Amino acid sequence: MSSPPAARPGALRIVICDYNALLHSVTGLLRMSGYYVFQAYNGEAAEELCSDLHGIGLLVLNTEGTGVDTPALVRSIRKTHPGLPVLHIGTAPIPGMPSNVQHLPESFTAAQLLQTVSGLVPGPQVVPQP
Repeated sequence: MSSPPAARPGALRIVICDYNALLHSVTGLLRMSGYYVFQAYNGEAAEELCSDLHGIGLLVLNTEGTGVDTPALVRSIRKTHPGLPVLHIGTAPIPGMPSNVQHLPESFTAAQLLQTVSGLVPGPQVVPQP
């Protein structure tokens, strides 16, 4: 797992579970945009991060990256985080996924990703450095 610098208290955190190429590009783009992002390399790690971290505001998943039944993973994480926004990035929506999971096709642009994320969670409040 890789993590950004310590988040200020109450800051929104995003957990991303994805395959390597997409994981690194999505993580980098969101971090450069001011979000606090934690990487999980499979569904088990994503579930563990979500249970151990406070202030999770968004879960980003890819069909190939979870290594488990992705709809079941979402339902399991939502037992401890009811209403947690989830973004699925993939070639097509997954059958059985909860209806309120947002889908973004894999051929997205940076602007499309940021627009989708900002529609699911409040934007980061970047504090200017003195």
